[in-house]
This record gives sequence, C-alpha cells and structure tokens, in this order.
Amino acid sequence: MRLALAGVSLLALGLAAGCTYSHGDPAPACDVPSENVTYSAVISPIFDAHCRECHSTADYSTKGGGNNFGDYAAINRYFSPAKIIGSIRHAPNADPMPQNREKLSECDIQRIEKWIAAGKPNN
Repeated sequence: MRLALAGVSLLALGLAAGCTYSHGDPAPACDVPSENVTYSAVISPIFDAHCRECHSTADYSTKGGGNNFGDYAAINRYFSPAKIIGSIRHAPNADPMPQNREKLSECDIQRIEKWIAAGKPNN
C-alpha cells in the first residue's frame, strides 16, 4: 500500500512540474494586446526568470556589466529602451541577452515593448 501511494505521489508531482512557467506559475496565454502589462505583475517575473541571474542588485557590478535590474527603481535609473530592446531581440550590434542563452520568447519581448510604450507602469 505504501509503495503504491508513493508511486502515485511521484506521478502527481511529475505531472504538476510539467505544467509550470519558468517562474512557477502556469504558462500565460500570449494575448499581449489585451493584457495589462505592469512591472510588478508581468515584467518583474520575466526579469526574475531571465535577467537577474547577472543583473541583480547583488551581482550587476561583477556579472551584469554595471546594469542593475534588481528592482523597479534601479531599472528606471539605468533604463535605455533602445538598448534593452536591441539586446533582448538579439539585434545586430547589440549585446544579445540573456547572454549565452536562448532569446526570450516573442511573447515576453512583446510584453516588455508594451510596458515601455505604456510609460513603464509599476502597478
């Protein structure tokens, strides 16, 4: 009985793990035009999943080329929309980010672009 229960538990955990987004939530549908894209709800989780490994407040000076994306205030102090968009789109003459990893999904790139176009709302 215990062995069967353990097997069922492991199967359930495996199925649950297969249905998550990079930051633990279910993968959101890509419907950027109808989304309310704010820093706290949408952009910060993207930065958590793809940028802050190098660009956090603790690591930006050694790993992140001096670019601190640790929080909303830090991003706004540095912010260069053209540079960020060029980097995440892997544009010619831009430093492709995330470095040595795949480009962000087109949906996440569109979310960042929409956030910028909306004036970078926090909430």
